[in-house]
Amino acid sequence: ALERAPHTPVRELDILPGAERAYLLEELNRTAAAYPSEQCIHELFEAQVAKAPEAVAVVCAEERVSYGELNARANRLAHYL
Repeated sequence: ALERAPHTPVRELDILPGAERAYLLEELNRTAAAYPSEQCIHELFEAQVAKAPEAVAVVCAEERVSYGELNARANRLAHYL
C-alpha cells in the first residue's frame, strides 16, 4: 500500500488482512453480558465491594483505587450532598 501511495499517512494504511482486522476490532470487543435487571447499579457495585474490596476498580494515570476505597469515597460524597 505504501508503494502505491508513498505520501499516505501511516495511520491510513491497511496493514492487516480483513479477517484479522475484523477479529481484532469486532470479535475481541464483543463484551456483551447478561445484566441482572432486577437490581440497581449501586446494589451491584456494593455486591462487588463486598466480594472483593481490595481489587482495583479504577486506574487513572498512576493512581489505583480499590472497590472498597471507591465505595468509601462515593459514600462520603453522598453524605456531603
